[in-house]
Amino acid sequence: MDTCPVCSWDFSTGEFKVIPYPSGTRPKIAGQVPTTIRFCGRCGVGLACPPISGEATEGLYSQGEYWKQTQSGVSLRILPVPFALAQARWRLIEGSVAEHAGSRAIRVLDIGAGHGYLGLVAAAKGSVRLGEYCAVEPDPTMRQYLNHMWASRGCKATLVTLPSLDDVTGSCDAVVLSHVLEHVDAPLSFVESAAGCLSREGVLFVDVPNQDHLFKRDVFPHAIFFSVQSLGLLLERAGLESLSIGVWGRDMYGSPLCDRAPVTRKLVGKAIGVSSKALPVGLSVRVYSWYFGMGRPDSKGTWIRALCRRKQS
Repeated sequence: MDTCPVCSWDFSTGEFKVIPYPSGTRPKIAGQVPTTIRFCGRCGVGLACPPISGEATEGLYSQGEYWKQTQSGVSLRILPVPFALAQARWRLIEGSVAEHAGSRAIRVLDIGAGHGYLGLVAAAKGSVRLGEYCAVEPDPTMRQYLNHMWASRGCKATLVTLPSLDDVTGSCDAVVLSHVLEHVDAPLSFVESAAGCLSREGVLFVDVPNQDHLFKRDVFPHAIFFSVQSLGLLLERAGLESLSIGVWGRDMYGSPLCDRAPVTRKLVGKAIGVSSKALPVGLSVRVYSWYFGMGRPDSKGTWIRALCRRKQS
């Protein structure tokens, strides 16, 4: 990649920082695992080099590799962490959607929906009424799981599962990109396409890791490493105005996600993992939310979250 996908800076025009790509003990399969991260000399965004191959990306996201640990019927008891994250994200989205939705049912588009827990949270009784949850998920096994999960929990809102953003039609009150942008090689056009699905007053929500190359031993298959500044610039270039942007979660170096986190925090995590099997699901979700600081703002936290909308003419 010769130019920065965020600010279009030409890498041949100046000096830039390069560091090794953290991949732990992962086998260095040619064309799959990058070897370095190059940082743009203008906006500072980090880019995996060489880029992850198209074949590897296809295998990861649409042929079952990325979600291979998930099987149909997985319960919230087994996966309380993604559900707790969905709650933290929806709390930031719900208020802005409620402002313009009023009493009508809303439509939410979740791109890279994974387990679809954001839909479950949005469908619960709150300040807005969910009419349709449109989940874009390229993995057919996960789409099957989503349909099973939605039916088994008796959700009244309509569920639509699609393999690609290109298959989405109509406008949405909220478009969600949770841990998606760090995986794509053309983030500007991707955000523009996602924003094109918004209604006039709809909101776009983005959640990405905060420079996780700084504290994780293995970041594969992440292709882009954002800071608050570079993510804000990307959203602005996509024709969006920011309603809020900030960093959340425990300090990255003290986070349970960091290999160098304090031993006491790791021990607490192990204790939570054992005890959560006996706790009520709701309590287990709350405990994990506290443990990771999911609803806690911190300038050195582990996640960057932005809420924006299309610039009004």
